[in-house]
Amino acid sequence: MKPFRFCPACAAPIDQPEPQDGTTCDRCGASWYRNPSPTAGAAIVRDGKVLLSVRGGEPYKGKIDIPGGFLIPNESALEGLRREIDEELGVEIEVSMDDCLQAEPHRYGDHGAWTLALGFHARLLSGEPTAADDVADLIWAEEDELEELDFAWPHDRELARKALKRDLEVASASSPEYKEVASASSPDYLEKGDG
Repeated sequence: MKPFRFCPACAAPIDQPEPQDGTTCDRCGASWYRNPSPTAGAAIVRDGKVLLSVRGGEPYKGKIDIPGGFLIPNESALEGLRREIDEELGVEIEVSMDDCLQAEPHRYGDHGAWTLALGFHARLLSGEPTAADDVADLIWAEEDELEELDFAWPHDRELARKALKRDLEVASASSPEYKEVASASSPDYLEKGDG
């Protein structure tokens, strides 16, 4: 719930809720809660590097961020993520709910509203990323460069690390060498399907 002083339904004054509770309007009976606003961001990985954006607006203008943004009403996390990536970068991504690596609560700015940031590992499907919308610039960074970058939110640095690690794991698991080793070490009953 936003820090409403008046009921959004009928405009009557309302009491401020406790941090974990809602409040009910005495006039119309509507209930309001302190819910975080959901966001979705994608750590897009290509050739061992993760794509990061430079924020073009406040809060934290000029700091490093993961591309993405706020979900709109009646939009799933993946729909919103794909929409935001298209708006900010002009590309399509390959992503699924299996690619969700973190869900982190944080404030949007020093005194802003609470959000719940859903972070995904994604891959480029089509297009070449170009900074647009509220993105000032783009950076492709390797894992060893992440610590030196000035991130708006520390959990985005961790998401970038997790996505780079996930990308290596996926690449290793799909390599012919990995499949050969995995097949050689599998018990015979798994190969025969005799379970």
